[in-house]
Amino acid sequence: MTAKTSPDAVSSDYAAMLPYWEMVETILDGADAMKEAGEDYLPKFPNETTEDYEYRRENAKFTNIYADIATNLASKPFAEEVKLDDQAGPKFEALAEDIDGRGNNLHVFAASTFFEGINNAVAWIMVEFTRAIPNPDGTRLSIAQEKAQGLRPYWVNVPAKRLLAVYTDVVGGQEIIVHARIREDLTRRSGYDEVSVERVRVLNREPIVDAFNRVTAYAPATFEVFERLSDGKGGSAWTSVDAGAITIGVIPLVPFITGRRKGGSWRFVPPLRDAAHLQVEHYQQETALKSIKELTAFPMLAGNGVQPAIVDGKPAMVPVGPRSVLYAPPSGGDNNSHGEWAFIEPSSESLRFLAEDVKNTEQQLRELGRQPLTAQTGITVVSAAFASQKASSAIQAWALGLKDALEQGMVLTAAWLNETTAPTVSVFTDFALDAADDKGPTVLTEARKNGDLSRVTYWEELQRRNILSADFDPEEEMNRLDEELPNPDDAADLGAATTPPADPETPPANDQQAA
Repeated sequence: MTAKTSPDAVSSDYAAMLPYWEMVETILDGADAMKEAGEDYLPKFPNETTEDYEYRRENAKFTNIYADIATNLASKPFAEEVKLDDQAGPKFEALAEDIDGRGNNLHVFAASTFFEGINNAVAWIMVEFTRAIPNPDGTRLSIAQEKAQGLRPYWVNVPAKRLLAVYTDVVGGQEIIVHARIREDLTRRSGYDEVSVERVRVLNREPIVDAFNRVTAYAPATFEVFERLSDGKGGSAWTSVDAGAITIGVIPLVPFITGRRKGGSWRFVPPLRDAAHLQVEHYQQETALKSIKELTAFPMLAGNGVQPAIVDGKPAMVPVGPRSVLYAPPSGGDNNSHGEWAFIEPSSESLRFLAEDVKNTEQQLRELGRQPLTAQTGITVVSAAFASQKASSAIQAWALGLKDALEQGMVLTAAWLNETTAPTVSVFTDFALDAADDKGPTVLTEARKNGDLSRVTYWEELQRRNILSADFDPEEEMNRLDEELPNPDDAADLGAATTPPADPETPPANDQQAA
């Protein structure tokens, strides 16, 4: 077996997951990407010519239900802002407003990480620190110099496809990252042109072994950056362009995982795997239905007993349509023997079957994606409620995992800042109940009428179900209700003003009874 010496070599875990990541990436990129992938997702029919296949591929139909599923699921934890706790302090608050140095706050960064994690089963957060320009005399930078240089921690969203390799070990009962390679290709401007540069960042911690060659610990982390540069001989070679120590001592990578991890490896069972594969099948079915409609749904003209005109050795094309006249002259000496034109129109039963098949696949795909139930799905209320509950619990688990990953990122950020404590992060996990369940508000209203719920609790539950808006203020509503209560004096005056005067000709009720 040949040893891997190139920094862009991938791990076996990466190689195992890459086909799935590429499939999901292609699906999310849309119809053009699916068509460009060709036979990867739209196989040729047996004996299909290249010309016919290319026509079918270029005119393929792709309805991206998977992207709708992923976007809908990924939006749920972000109905409320992802933010730091009240004790975070101004330094962390300022960083949270621009967590990646590109103007994205913590909420936006978290949403991007969550979307990546749902689709790829894992996403990575790298907590970096801007490089300082040292003093010429080697003295330590002052606080003013650090501020002038804009030195600060910043977060980098590392998609799974860019993390070429990651290796971990358990030391002191804790799993730590001991090696990672990250693809960081970039584009540089060269005058009015652009130059693409292949680049890989290597993060490493060397093992420390005892006299029995057992690993007891790992050395502080280092980094090295490689670029593929010209070797001056018409070829290229990987060249180290930067290296140094990571001053916090650890590899600053944090995984956000949604898939089921396989043992101690970095392979996963993606949560939306079945939905992604079914989306590809739906693409094939839709395209097949479209092709079959083009081949069979239009009537074909047939000439029976008609001798075709020959042009350049081939039968001439017959004009069909308005302002066209077709002749069927006698085919022989007998005037009763003549040709005829007729249209052949295939039965539409097969098309109905295929259309229903596409519809059923779409229904299965939406149910696999745990989408909110629509009136067209046709499944029972019980199964709908069960599917909704599964979705909510799954997303809640992912949201809690995101919270943990963000807080681990804050721990690394605190290490870069030489802070002893890190702030906690608030991520919304109390998702509203399924919109199809319209009995919830009725039950709450009855409980309120019976005195089993306080007014504030009733409002909170309505707000949680998105019946009341997110900015509903209970205290303000209390004040408004108090303002609507009638003043006792005003009520007495109003009662006097609206009481009709007594009719002098009508005797009192007691007199009537006496009479």
